[in-house]
Amino acid sequence: MVVMKSLHTKPENWITALVVILLLTASQVVIAKSAAGALKKMDRNGDGRLSYDEWRKKRIFKRIDLNGDTFLDVSELKRFFGEPLEGDLAQVLPDSKTISAIRRSKFDDPQDLKDKGLVPTGLYPVWPDGIGCRGIDETYAMDYSHKRPKEAYHGGVDLPAPFGTPVLAVMDGEVVALYDAADSNPRGVEVVIRHLPEQSGLPLYLYSRYTHFDRLPELVIGQSVRMGDILGETGNSGILGCELKGRPCRGRTRRPALHFDILYSDRPEYYDTGSVLIPVNGNWMDPNALYRNSMPVDTESMKALPASEKAVSIAYKQTDGGVFPADSKAIWPYACWKK
Repeated sequence: MVVMKSLHTKPENWITALVVILLLTASQVVIAKSAAGALKKMDRNGDGRLSYDEWRKKRIFKRIDLNGDTFLDVSELKRFFGEPLEGDLAQVLPDSKTISAIRRSKFDDPQDLKDKGLVPTGLYPVWPDGIGCRGIDETYAMDYSHKRPKEAYHGGVDLPAPFGTPVLAVMDGEVVALYDAADSNPRGVEVVIRHLPEQSGLPLYLYSRYTHFDRLPELVIGQSVRMGDILGETGNSGILGCELKGRPCRGRTRRPALHFDILYSDRPEYYDTGSVLIPVNGNWMDPNALYRNSMPVDTESMKALPASEKAVSIAYKQTDGGVFPADSKAIWPYACWKK
């Protein structure tokens, strides 16, 4: 009451109080719109990051949590608020569209993956007469929406083969990621190999990805592999579409097959979220395009090819050990045989 009386008798105090209120309100708005401010406002335990409980906008937490560690750190918050990253962080984190397109989580925009090249091209593999190779039964970018809880497209090609069939490294390269997600991800057990421009013969950094192994292959991060090396054996790991949808699978199982795909970038940096490797400025490539051995390889260019150029002659390693053509830099991920 004393304060109210003082303000009533001194009008200039009303102005002072109003200015203070406005400044406080403005500061809260600023706090809410910056990474540092969000930490200052919501980091209750002072550990320099935000947990799910501390973050107020629960609905978008997973979209911001790029590495999937269930915390939001400064770099993730800066990316969310559109702030520039400094030093190594600026080189490591891909842009949000690339993350969305390659991560392909339930909250990512399907248009992003289309913009990044995951649309059908019409390319298909062919081999010489008298040679048998394992072909594709589920094609690049085919509509998978009936298998997923949302609009979805096949990020690669599937090559069915009996359990235990050796899976081959398609090019010289380095193992950069290994994921054992048999019970949590449709891709299951996965190997990712990075290929330098001099290894592929293309002016790009390529990433070949091999999934559905039954167990984690005996490889280590940083290990060099040569084209034709055996990476592991064909399996059928990974959760099914019915499990993703929360529906009973009624005894359904996945056939043994290799899921094979290629990502590419004009930059060498990449970011490992812990469950998916995302190249900086990464794009999807129809794996068939790799075997054309020339630029361009982007989806729009492949779509635009005339029908007479849609068939792609595939280099391969034969079961007796020879590579055909002998000077090939990239081969099919399964050995072929004489009929």
